[in-house]
Amino acid sequence: MHSLDEFKAVVGDLISFLEEFNQIEREKLDAVQRNLVTFVEEAMKKEQAGILKLRGLDKKRESIQKDLGWEGMSFQQILSQVNDVEREELKPLFDRLTDSLRQFNDSRDSAQKALEINLHHINALLAKKTAEENKAYNSKGNAQKPKKAARHFTDTKI
Repeated sequence: MHSLDEFKAVVGDLISFLEEFNQIEREKLDAVQRNLVTFVEEAMKKEQAGILKLRGLDKKRESIQKDLGWEGMSFQQILSQVNDVEREELKPLFDRLTDSLRQFNDSRDSAQKALEINLHHINALLAKKTAEENKAYNSKGNAQKPKKAARHFTDTKI
């Protein structure tokens, strides 16, 4: 059977995790803005590892909540179920967790939008390059000779 202290500990672990994960998202955003592709890739690898850690923490939280009789309850519902002393202990944790989650979501959304914008620019450049390359070939796939610039009558030597 789990205790309230274990529940508070796992909520504290979730807060710490979100704060660390938020830092990774900010680093990724900075790398995207500076076009540092290798740093973006490293941040994405850290994210993948972080997601596994988050799943583990969340399963632990769910297990503890279940043992405490709070299965499937939101934090607000839990606060309505506990006594005043426990509420005084849990409310600041829940508030901090909510704030950490909001900050993380904001950073993640910013990084995602920056990535999407960069990908849009890359796709536009690739489309332009492809169109230019397609103009260099005729319908049979043969390279076309570059067209000579129109000559002006003043270019003629006498």
